[in-house]
Amino acid sequence: MKSLFVCVLWWAVGFTAVCAAENVFSKTMRSEDFSAAGLAKLSTDELVKLDALVTAFHSGAREVARSNAAAPEAKAARADAEMRAVREAAATHAQAVAQEKKSDAGLLAKAKVLLTPGTEIEYATVESRIVGDFKGWEGRAVFTLENGQRWQIANSGLYSTPPVPSPKVKIAPASLGGYWMTIEGVSTRVRVVPFGAK
Repeated sequence: MKSLFVCVLWWAVGFTAVCAAENVFSKTMRSEDFSAAGLAKLSTDELVKLDALVTAFHSGAREVARSNAAAPEAKAARADAEMRAVREAAATHAQAVAQEKKSDAGLLAKAKVLLTPGTEIEYATVESRIVGDFKGWEGRAVFTLENGQRWQIANSGLYSTPPVPSPKVKIAPASLGGYWMTIEGVSTRVRVVPFGAK
């Protein structure tokens, strides 16, 4: 009985080895394909390594196929998460804009001035210097500032003073539109508008 069991055991081991050998990559190839691929040049150890790599590749391909089957669900979840993030960012931006509108000081803070044709900026107060010597103004004189802005006297008038080299100026919005320019060394302020304003 023991010997029968040992014989059956040996037969099962041999049969399993033969079946496994039949599924090995190098054994499944036709001899002409085997030679054409240059595999006949490989040693036995190299063929065993090649067969192991092909087997690993096939098992990896099965794993990729399984993960690809689950990919549509993952892609849908990722797309939902991205859309939620976009909606949250838009809501945050809208809240920030609303908060900014509430915090504006009104007409004065939103005063717009045209510095050069086509350039619009928002400002509350401008501080700079007049380019060159200041000798006063006549009519609707235009002042050029060191920051590049040009301002014109809003109402015709006349003011004369000895030359003052590059005096400081401060321009602030007037309460009912327009702007007031205060010039260093001049006791009165003068109403001005951006030069070229429409």
